Amino acid sequence: MRFQLNYKFRFIAGIIVALASTLACGADASARNLYVSPDGNDGDGTNWKKAWKSFQSINWSSVVPGDQIIVDGGASGVTYTGPFTVPTNFLTIRQSPAANHNGVVTIAAASGTPVQTGVTITGSNVQLIANARSGIKITNFSGENVKVQTNNNTFRNIEFGTVYGFPPYGGGRVGAVVFGGYDNNFVNCRFTNVKAGAVERPVAGQPNATTFRGCIFEGGYGWWGEWGVGILGARPNGTAYQSLIRASKCVFGPVYNKGIDIVQGQATIVDCLFLGANHANVSVEPTDTASKVKVNLTRCTLYEPNLVSNFSQHAMYDRQFSTNGVGTVKVKDCIIYGGAINVPVTQSLDNGGNVQYHVTGNTTTLASSLVNPQYVQESTLWAPVNKDTYRPRAWTVQTYELASGSPATEKGCSITNVGAIVPPYGPNSGLPPMGGP
Repeated sequence: MRFQLNYKFRFIAGIIVALASTLACGADASARNLYVSPDGNDGDGTNWKKAWKSFQSINWSSVVPGDQIIVDGGASGVTYTGPFTVPTNFLTIRQSPAANHNGVVTIAAASGTPVQTGVTITGSNVQLIANARSGIKITNFSGENVKVQTNNNTFRNIEFGTVYGFPPYGGGRVGAVVFGGYDNNFVNCRFTNVKAGAVERPVAGQPNATTFRGCIFEGGYGWWGEWGVGILGARPNGTAYQSLIRASKCVFGPVYNKGIDIVQGQATIVDCLFLGANHANVSVEPTDTASKVKVNLTRCTLYEPNLVSNFSQHAMYDRQFSTNGVGTVKVKDCIIYGGAINVPVTQSLDNGGNVQYHVTGNTTTLASSLVNPQYVQESTLWAPVNKDTYRPRAWTVQTYELASGSPATEKGCSITNVGAIVPPYGPNSGLPPMGGP
């Protein structure tokens, strides 16, 4: 099934794209390289010596469309404190590629100073680019590390870290990134947050469309089993939104309550790997029974470990899918291995070509039978796990490669070895006592 924004909003989207192209052609022909470095003298930013010492020092009135701001990472990394706002259209901010300037750039809240938002993008057609994955890290703010609700922005190789909330109990956390607007792209980014990785806040009156490609969504142990969600779709608030979330070649987990949680709008999820969410790898459970939510999964692999009974004082559901019959969910050419299928018997998710094995619950909504996909590491993937051997990091080490002649060939996610993308991650210890990590 192919989902599209309706005609009206596709027309508006076309206007947005045409306007962006017109503005790009009018960008200042004298656009320059500008510099940020703690070793600068807070001059006009036109070279390393005259570099602005911080993002707060930037004279934004002198920055024009087409400019490129190059950020000093030093020889071994530089930390800048936020917050700051990017108001300029058609602007690139990038980690320096030059020797002795290409260390990791970290943008963080000042110690002891709670700040709602770290980086706010109010311009459109802004690019934030690092040299390699996690070359720029934005972390430690209170509500969200980045907020972007404009159009045609790109974040590449950025790591969005944990948000800490406000004293005294860490309340007010939203997520690593708050996103809305049209044609925003997150490419090869990493979300390391136990509250929420990416939180959708659509803009009313225009189409909203955001793409996540090659991203890692990393969960972790949180207080009282609050293990967060990878992508949290918009919540109903009485406003009708047109929104589309796309994800391809992404990894969700390990250790989330929900890999993705969508209750309105549309989502297309292609070639993604889901690792051991608790409530559900995929949750589509709108409280609004009139919701027209549409979610489509194609060629994904969804994995849940083999937990023994009476596993823990934590409520462990280990569900692959959890739906309530509202809206449309269609699954095609996916591998569903382990876990429970919490789907009403009246709702069919099967769009053809699925392979499911070791599943419980509604075992006919995805496929008519159970078929072993024949993994190379079958004995490892389905080894019994108890409270003493529960190690989510292991799920990023084991491989999901299919054996030769597998009945699931050409199905499931093309990512079979997470360790080939990033170093192993996730908790390497058993579940914490109820109450906290």
